[in-house]
Amino acid sequence: MSDNKLENTVAIRLNEIIEEMKGADDYCISYEQFMSDEKIAECVIDCAKQLTQNRPEFAGLSIDLGNGFVEFGQAELKTVRLISPLRITTYDEDYGNDESLSMTHAACYRHYINSAISEYMMDEEKERGLMNWYDRSDSINNKVYSAFPSVEVIDRKLMGVTTLRIRGELTNEEQKALNDYLTGQYSDGWGEGFEQREIETGDRDCPEIYVSFWNPEDFELTVEDAPQPEQGLSM
Repeated sequence: MSDNKLENTVAIRLNEIIEEMKGADDYCISYEQFMSDEKIAECVIDCAKQLTQNRPEFAGLSIDLGNGFVEFGQAELKTVRLISPLRITTYDEDYGNDESLSMTHAACYRHYINSAISEYMMDEEKERGLMNWYDRSDSINNKVYSAFPSVEVIDRKLMGVTTLRIRGELTNEEQKALNDYLTGQYSDGWGEGFEQREIETGDRDCPEIYVSFWNPEDFELTVEDAPQPEQGLSM
């Protein structure tokens, strides 16, 4: 919304008020006569959005015009999920080396892995997950409240899932910056420690597994278009 459009809308309303007061001895125009006009109110809100959209302290806030004020409030949190490939290995005692598991095979161990993730999370990560370590005061920190890793069976394959709770919408630049941050967490931060954690499965043929949320070959975080149900695989 440009300043010219706001000025034009105000001018139109002013002419309407003057026409309504024709023949009066005195002309008295109050602010309420302008702000009660829906078109002017919409222009003010649009201008407020323009002025604040590039300021991180306003990121993720909803804007409303009420009670004579332009009010900024917390937008409702919504869930967004990022899907990524996993690498899962087990130690082959016969050959003395690591063996990669297929993701269809690994799907049977999803409950053990999610339990291990829950146990591995630190107390300070309980509320915001991996966003606890995001130390920048920017729009991403304001919009993305939490990011929690888990695994889930999607199309019969075990996949990594990062569940976000966000306010508003992320721009393309913000989504890229967030993905870069999470990639760093999975490759060098939280994920580096978790992939060294032995996870017991209770499976005689594959008693322990190691789960990597990052790998150098085909790692990518993709926004899920729609929720996908788990397939009916069980141990």
